[in-house]
Amino acid sequence: MNPLRILKHRLSTTSLPPALTLHSHSPLIRPLHPSSSTATPALTLAKPDDFVLYPNFLNEEEQEVLVATGLWKLGRSRGGDRRRARRQKGASAGAVSDTGAKGLQRLFTGEYAFEEGHYDSVIHDYRESLLSTLPSSPHPLLVPTLNRIYALFFSSLPPSPATATETATLPPAGTLTHILHLSPVGSILPHVDNLEASGRVILGVSLGAERTLRLRRKFSDREGERTRTEEEGWEVRLGSGSVYIQRDSIRYGYEHSILPFDDPSSIWDGEKLEMGHRISIMIRDAPPKPDLLRG
Repeated sequence: MNPLRILKHRLSTTSLPPALTLHSHSPLIRPLHPSSSTATPALTLAKPDDFVLYPNFLNEEEQEVLVATGLWKLGRSRGGDRRRARRQKGASAGAVSDTGAKGLQRLFTGEYAFEEGHYDSVIHDYRESLLSTLPSSPHPLLVPTLNRIYALFFSSLPPSPATATETATLPPAGTLTHILHLSPVGSILPHVDNLEASGRVILGVSLGAERTLRLRRKFSDREGERTRTEEEGWEVRLGSGSVYIQRDSIRYGYEHSILPFDDPSSIWDGEKLEMGHRISIMIRDAPPKPDLLRG
């Protein structure tokens, strides 16, 4: 059986946790401007399933395995070694004290070399690596957990012969998987992912400290002879172990950002989000190659 079909079969035979969309009534999702009259355009531009959130996709043990794998990969990254040689930024980057750390935060014990800014000035206080191989002796839960995540990703792609993989390797062919470690004071500014570097679907796994994901679209609203710039969108509370998928109208029509933990909008149910390290695993479909480049 084709490996892609195997992954989809595994997903179909595994009960998924309830999924939320941007139109769901949930304390985890709120409109960017609740009282704004611009709510109607949002409903017409964003299709209900162009953003899906699975709040509790991973259990605690699966999360620990993924965090440990991410830290392993980031620690052996040659790019990370070069950055570490240029500048050490551990506790000075807002690291949480190891004393009394609980949950996943207890796994972040290193002096990490965080980059102050990405080459495109979008990501701040971070380190990242492309996941292309797994540890030679992985934890018994790692492969089954990744298979479940990739199965969810492939189920979100439109049917196409180009998505079929020929090997059962992880990460699967036709995908790009990045590991991003945000320091406790890190953030990601509003942006739309490079249209030439990745395809139409983005899956994000959240591990560690909770953060607020903001989806925002700006548009012009003409009123008489005046043209005003308006915005609409949503804010989503990303808890550890959650998985979200954005595609099509959300992927191309909305900027997305990860707010700092102390941003005024990072208050949910009347309480501020706690400071802490965050690792995200981002999976994208590789853009198709032009016919002339195909071997």
